[in-house]
Amino acid sequence: MASSIFDKDPSKQPVPSAYARERIEKEIAHLQKARSTRHRTDERHTLGFIVVCVILLAIAGLYFMDPIIYSWDKGDAMQAYLYLHNCGSDQKARALVATGILTQAEVEILNRRHGSFQDYYASPQAAQKTADSIINFMNGLSTQRDGPYDSLDILGKIRFNLFCRWGLIPPTEWPSLNPVVKEE
Repeated sequence: MASSIFDKDPSKQPVPSAYARERIEKEIAHLQKARSTRHRTDERHTLGFIVVCVILLAIAGLYFMDPIIYSWDKGDAMQAYLYLHNCGSDQKARALVATGILTQAEVEILNRRHGSFQDYYASPQAAQKTADSIINFMNGLSTQRDGPYDSLDILGKIRFNLFCRWGLIPPTEWPSLNPVVKEE
């Protein structure tokens, strides 16, 4: 009859040395694998992967930045228009409307509003500065799509060469992001 392994006296078996192969076979097998800690990954590949991801995110940001800036500027354009139309320069308000950021229906609704619009800006110069930046943004959008391309700023030229030249026209606005002018 075969004896059980539990019946054997462990003190009678020879004790392997501390460096014996039997004691560390599992560790040796693990270290011989290609993905062990002894075989580290090449840092150039990791850095290259991170650089490619950053470049792709930057290109996506450049492509999709117009709808975000447009919706932000549309909210500012409403306040600037109300201030300029009621408390400032009506000529600058008309120039703001001429860019197309506000539709004619929105302008009519804004013209019927009453309130203390002078609280929107500290001075007429601040409202005109905001209106000028919105006008420059809208003119940059139309120039990027229609020309003359020499008058674009550096960012506009980069975006033109990345997208418009190849027929990938970036979106201008997303209605879901745009603020809505409501009747009071």
